[in-house]
Amino acid sequence: MVHDHLESEMLNAVLPDLLTPEEVAAITSLSLDTLAQWRSQKRGIPYLKIGRVVRYDPAEVEAYLERCRVSVSDPRERRRK
Repeated sequence: MVHDHLESEMLNAVLPDLLTPEEVAAITSLSLDTLAQWRSQKRGIPYLKIGRVVRYDPAEVEAYLERCRVSVSDPRERRRK
């Protein structure tokens, strides 16, 4: 367990822009369990696994959120038809 913690701290120092699963869960409102299930199913948000440490690229999280976007029409446009 101490080794995992040290590995995580070293990665955070070298790759500070990568997000932890906890940070991704907070940003996306997904649970840690959902993120873990997606990783085991090779679906959802792409991630990096370095040793036992899991990290997410902020650009991939942003792309995921963009794919979740639902377009809606302007109500004024609907009335014109």
